[in-house]
Parts: sequence; C-alpha cells; structure tokens
Amino acid sequence: MRIETLTIICRKPDILLAKKKVRFGKGKYNGFGGGLKEGESLEKCAVRKTLNESGSTILNPEKIGEILFQFENGEQDHLVHIYKAVKFYGVPRESDEMDKPEWFNEKKIPYGKMLPSDKYWFPFFLDGKKFKGNMLFGLDSKIKNYKLEEVQSLD
Repeated sequence: MRIETLTIICRKPDILLAKKKVRFGKGKYNGFGGGLKEGESLEKCAVRKTLNESGSTILNPEKIGEILFQFENGEQDHLVHIYKAVKFYGVPRESDEMDKPEWFNEKKIPYGKMLPSDKYWFPFFLDGKKFKGNMLFGLDSKIKNYKLEEVQSLD
C-alpha cells in the first residue's frame, strides 16, 4: 500500500488546483501531493510535495481527511492523507508533475475534469468537515463503491 498526502491550498473563496501530467490521475485537476519517504512525517511530506509540484511553501497544513483508494485493475492501494493549507508563500507555478496551477471559486469546482472520487469527498473538504472513508475504483475507472463519514478526529 502506498502512503500519500494530498494538499489543497485555499484562499477563500478560491482553491488552487492543477492538472496532473503523470501517473494516476493524469490529465485531471488535483491538489498537490504524493508518496511518503521512509522516516518522513505526513506533514513534512505534504510540505515537500506541495513545494515540488506548485512552487509554493505551505505553513501549518491542517489534516482534514483520510481515504483509502482501492482498485480492481490491480493498481496498488493508496492511503491518502488530505490536508488543507490556508497559509502559504511563493507564486504557484508549473512543475514536471503538474500543469500551471489555477484558482477556482469553491462554487465552481471543475468536478467533470477531476477524478471521479472527488465529487464525493470534496464537499466535506469545502465545508471544513473532517472525514474518513474508502473508495473502490472499478475496472472502468469509475467509482464502484464508497463509504465516507464525518469524524471528530483523525487520530
């Protein structure tokens, strides 16, 4: 199982997304993140991957969600720790992994151009609710089954 982080930078009422250039989710809008290095904390991974992929340094990211993504096509499971960052510095820029980041109003999220799972968990994120769940991608890359619930704590 891959342990990963995903960070969404927020500047009310907007959020920052970029299209992935590589690997799972290629061509889809997403936040910034990736795999945890051995001995690295989740928060340090979130900071490192956001800087590498967007050119922005996040400060005090808040863990807001945790989702286990599973796949019928044999892809390795991904346990993704989702962070929200409201404090950052640096001008967002294109990277080897992500196209030029774009700001989207939270009322105009481009769900049709995002991973099919995002329409289920993103409303929890936008409402500031902490959440846990799991998502099963079918062979057709659509969500076959999912469970999400609001939680008080992510410990």
